[in-house]
Amino acid sequence: MNVRRAFPQFLGGNIGNFCKRVFYGYFLRGFSIASLQLLAGLFFLLFGVAFGLHGWAVSMATGQPATTGTVMLAALPVILGVQLLLSFLAFDIGATPRQAVAPLLRPRRTTPDPVTWVRSEVRCGEVQ
Repeated sequence: MNVRRAFPQFLGGNIGNFCKRVFYGYFLRGFSIASLQLLAGLFFLLFGVAFGLHGWAVSMATGQPATTGTVMLAALPVILGVQLLLSFLAFDIGATPRQAVAPLLRPRRTTPDPVTWVRSEVRCGEVQ
């Protein structure tokens, strides 16, 4: 097994399963305050990063330093977005089940052991 080939597949599968779990759990099956925190947190974080990168690019192109207001307009949405994402994460961790579901399920039917189907009382060459 080559780690360099297996790691991207492993990481991609885990990220895909995480996104699927979040979408099914927080948007498809039930919409809660955590869903709003996730959406608003992602929006604010992405807006703050995009606005900050744009302001930085303009500042670099003109050679003038960014004003305090421009920096704060980029920093505050980033801080708010991170806080909302942390709140969503705390809600997600707190929503883990405390009791296992398996003991609450009814017991399965017991099927005979497959090896007993193969075994026979009569051996080859014996007459009954």
